[in-house]
Amino acid sequence: MSRLHARRQFIAAGLSIALAVPVAAIAAPTAVAGEQGDSNFVLLKRGSEGPRVKLVQRTLDVKTVNGNYNRVTRNHVKRFQASRSIAVTGVVNERTMKGIRAKWENIQDARKRWNAKYDRILRIARAQKGDPYRYGAAGPTAFDCSGLTMFVYRKATNMNLEHRATSQFRKGDRISRKQARPGDLVFMYDGGGIYHAAIYAGRGDIIHASTPGTNVKRDPIWTNNVLFARMFKKP
Repeated sequence: MSRLHARRQFIAAGLSIALAVPVAAIAAPTAVAGEQGDSNFVLLKRGSEGPRVKLVQRTLDVKTVNGNYNRVTRNHVKRFQASRSIAVTGVVNERTMKGIRAKWENIQDARKRWNAKYDRILRIARAQKGDPYRYGAAGPTAFDCSGLTMFVYRKATNMNLEHRATSQFRKGDRISRKQARPGDLVFMYDGGGIYHAAIYAGRGDIIHASTPGTNVKRDPIWTNNVLFARMFKKP
């Protein structure tokens, strides 16, 4: 057999072996690489835009949520990365985005619990309508003004408020009328200080224990000398 003929046979045998190898085996290294990360993931950095940037801004409490990855957004991302022991680059890579998504889910869960508290406050407050006013009473069948708010919050949220309107106001965070939602507390005041506590019922109304000879009821807010307070932080 000539050397040329032998060489041709060797090349043909090699080609046959190569053609016999399954395509899946050739593709295997690519599949393994794909398991290590999302090959379609795009880094978020200065100049990036879109809904994923908005998610980052909402989660990290960026003041202006506009979908534009600006300097302020980058600074919030850096602080988040530092808090999670992620390389502080200001660029949202896959690890950073995974942490941001987990934080967003936690925020959503906390907001559900927060909303449920307000639902319980209103349900319990409405259930007391018709109970008589009695000075110094804090339930379960008669109330004065701060006794009602104390009773409702303890039963709805396990929060212990003092039986005194001024102390209740000081324990909360002052909010505006526009920020108030049904279930927040309302306080009336005059030159002598706070003299009345009530539960905000929405649309300018309150649920309260008013004065001797009346029952717990819903009334419109009757004065401009009014303060609103939130007793637990918004998630």
